[in-house]
Amino acid sequence: MNFKNMGISDHYNPFGYVRKDLDATTVANTIVSAKNDPKRKDIWFNAQLGLLKALILYAKSEFHPDKRNMEGILDFLQEFDPEANEDGESELDEKFMELDKRHPARRSYELGFKKSQEKTRASIIISLLTTIGDYVDDEVAAFTSGNDFFFEDIGTKKVALYVLIPTMDSTWEGLINLFFTQMFQELYLLGDKNGAKLPVPTVFLLDEFPNLGKFNNYEEFLATCRGYRIACCTILQNNTQLMDKYGKDKAESILGNCAIKICLGNVNDTTAAYFSNLMGKATIKVETGGSSISRGKTGNASSSSNFSFSQRSLMNADEILTMSEKDSIVIIAGKYPIKAKKAIQFQLYPGLVEEFEVSQMEYKRKISEAAQELYDKEVAAYETRMDVLEEFDYEEEQEMEEQYLADMEQDQVLDHARENFNDMFENSLNVLDAIEKEQKN
Repeated sequence: MNFKNMGISDHYNPFGYVRKDLDATTVANTIVSAKNDPKRKDIWFNAQLGLLKALILYAKSEFHPDKRNMEGILDFLQEFDPEANEDGESELDEKFMELDKRHPARRSYELGFKKSQEKTRASIIISLLTTIGDYVDDEVAAFTSGNDFFFEDIGTKKVALYVLIPTMDSTWEGLINLFFTQMFQELYLLGDKNGAKLPVPTVFLLDEFPNLGKFNNYEEFLATCRGYRIACCTILQNNTQLMDKYGKDKAESILGNCAIKICLGNVNDTTAAYFSNLMGKATIKVETGGSSISRGKTGNASSSSNFSFSQRSLMNADEILTMSEKDSIVIIAGKYPIKAKKAIQFQLYPGLVEEFEVSQMEYKRKISEAAQELYDKEVAAYETRMDVLEEFDYEEEQEMEEQYLADMEQDQVLDHARENFNDMFENSLNVLDAIEKEQKN
C-alpha cells in the first residue's frame, strides 16, 4: 500500500468494508475528522458527517460496483443539484425520497441534512466538498476505486504487507488512519469466527506511529489484541508525540498496555525521565567522611573509613540522554531492566539488504482472486437487480397512470359538486336577503 505514490500501489476502497450503518459512521467520521477539528464537533462537523454517511449508504446500495467509492459520490453530487428550488426541494432530495422510507440512506438523509434550514444547506455542501475535494484527483480516484485484497488475508495467509506513509505530508492522514482502523476491525471479526484467535498470528510494526493519525480506543486494542494472536509494536520518536496526539491520560494508558518497552536512545528529556523512572532505584555505597590511621602499643597500624548506603536511580535521565548509540534499554514487565547492545542488521547479515533490495517504483499492482471474484458477483447482482427494477417500474408506472386518470375523474366530479354547492349557497343568501328586506318593509 503506497500512500506516497498511489499510482503504483494496490488499491484500497474504505467503502468495501461498510456492511451496516455503524460502519458508514466510522468511515464518515474518520474522513471528516481528518480535515476538521474533531474536538470541535459543532453543527458544521455533524452536518458534514451526517450527509457523508447518507451518501455512503446510498452509494453502497444504489450505485454500480464501479461507482461505490468516493469518486462515485462526487459524480452523484455533481449530477444532482443539492440546492433547493422555490418549493424548498432539490434534485438530491428527490433521489433520496425515491428510496423506501426505512432505507438506511433515506433515513440518515431525511433526519439529518434535509432537516437543515435552506440558508445553511449551501454552507454544508461547500464544507463537505472541501473535506473530500482531494479525491477528485484521477490518481486518488483510481486508488480508492476498489479493493485489490482483503484484510482477512493477513490473518489467514502468510503475508507481508508494506504500508508506505508520506513524509512531511498529512494530506492522507485520515485515509491512512481509516485503513488501519478497518484492518484492526476486520481481523477481530475474523478472530471471532475462529474461537477468538487468528488462524495465522500477525505482527504489526507500526513505525512512526503518531503519523498514522489518532485511533479511537487504541489502548483497548493493545489490551485485547494478544488474545487474538496479534502482536503490536508501537514505535515512537518520543513520548511527547503520543501525548500531543492522544492526551496525557490516554498516552499513559497506551504505554501501560505495552508489556515490553525499548529505549534506543536519542530521546528528549521527557522520554529519558520516563525510562529512568521505569528502571527504578538501586542501593549504592557512599563514602561520607575521611579515613583515619592509628597505631597500637605493638606498633601495628589500623585504618577506618566512614560509609553510608543510599538510593539513586538505576540510570538518571541525563545518563540516558548521553547513552552510547550502540546501547539500548529493555524493560520487560515483571523482570529487571536490561542494558543491551543493539543488533545492527547490516552488520549481522552483510550484503543481505543489497541482495533483496527492490525499488518502490518497480512495484506492479496485483488483484487477488478473491477480490476479483467478489467484484464479478457484485456486478452480476447489480445488473440482475436493475433488470428486475425495470420490469417493476414499468408495471408500477402503468398502475400510477391508471390511478392518475381515476384521480382526475374523481377531481372533476368534486369540482362539479363544488360549483353546484356554491350556486346553491349563493341562491340561499339571495333568498335570505329578500326575506330580510320584506320583514323590514
